[in-house]
Amino acid sequence: MKNVTVFIFMLASTLLFISGCSNGNDESSEGSSESGVTELSFWAPFSGGDADFMKSMISDFNEEHEDVEVDYLTVTDDEYYTKFRTSVTSNQAPDIAIAHASRIAELQSANLIESIEGPAEEAGIDWDTYNENIVNATMIDDEHYGVPLDTHALIMFANKTILDEAGVLNDDGMPEVGEGAEGFKDFLTQIQENTEDDVFPLSATSSGYSPLRIWWTLYSQMGGELLNEEGTEAAFNNEEGLEALSYMGSLTEEELWPKNIQDGGEIFQSGNAGVHINGVWMTGVLEQNDDLDFVALPIPNMYEEEATWGDSHSFVLPTKQDQADEKREAAIQFSDWIAENAATWGEAGHVPSKSSVVESEEFQELEYRKDYAELTDYVSFTPSNENITAINDALADQLSTFTSGQTNEEETLEMMEQEVNNILSE
Repeated sequence: MKNVTVFIFMLASTLLFISGCSNGNDESSEGSSESGVTELSFWAPFSGGDADFMKSMISDFNEEHEDVEVDYLTVTDDEYYTKFRTSVTSNQAPDIAIAHASRIAELQSANLIESIEGPAEEAGIDWDTYNENIVNATMIDDEHYGVPLDTHALIMFANKTILDEAGVLNDDGMPEVGEGAEGFKDFLTQIQENTEDDVFPLSATSSGYSPLRIWWTLYSQMGGELLNEEGTEAAFNNEEGLEALSYMGSLTEEELWPKNIQDGGEIFQSGNAGVHINGVWMTGVLEQNDDLDFVALPIPNMYEEEATWGDSHSFVLPTKQDQADEKREAAIQFSDWIAENAATWGEAGHVPSKSSVVESEEFQELEYRKDYAELTDYVSFTPSNENITAINDALADQLSTFTSGQTNEEETLEMMEQEVNNILSE
């Protein structure tokens, strides 16, 4: 009898627990809590300074909006998309989340995010207040899938002390770079010839995504396309793709960009490089070094068109069963508010997605950022394709092998094409 009583007690406790969980899930999908406040859960892969700036903006939003409360959770970058997928498939996704624009197509194809057309219209989003180039990177088939927060692009950092020693600063104290690809090479050569032997003319990391971003920048400046119009085949095994590789190869062969650099940022930060190519996120890191006199500028236009590699942090709506329209609308309103008040976000080095924010006094007073803000109009995003992550990983591997000197331009380009076509045919 005692065992029966214990069993009944345990069964009742279990049912009560399940009932409690069920009520919690139902409540999260409703528009508002009993207090009349719409509660939003928000995920992002930000860390360090990025996380601090985002927390500050969310705090300001919550203070200003009595009817909406945003709860922020940072998810480690290296496991972010895995947890994102798991949360959606288990119907435990956050109400709003950050996704890179480059990831939107694969998230949409896997039904992990929703179109925001309806919620954006209800929230009164004015897309004309956003930079058109950045907005386009978050769209699929003319439909909005994200509210862009920023663009983070590849730029050029230059050590003014070293450049002054090399005699390549103009009267305004800015780098004096000649026209075109040869002009940039001559600029690096002067640094090489007029400074100490331990100075790197160009320090850029030789492996990982760094060579890919540099190749994509050069190739995009020649108007190159990564895939054909249908997105079914590689479209870069051509004269322009080869020229971009050959130019990169010439920089390493002439030791203007020495091979096997493990951390180009560390070399530049230590004051041992004239030029460093990296993302805008390095701005906040470098300005902490009081001994480093540097400038941050767009990468010089070496070919016919202005272009540089870039991506965008964008707000997306994770797919949630029985999600209330009221929550969707509140999530988009929150996203738009953050984008509208993103001058603080510029402190992290990113360029805000709204022109009014870039032109604001608060952003313009930030050192370095305004000098490269123009690139929002010509950032070259990788094409919208559900396989783009696998494609980028394959290209990065091949280009890392190339910059280490293990393959030549022709072999590398053919291997890049073969791997991309294999991915697209699966």
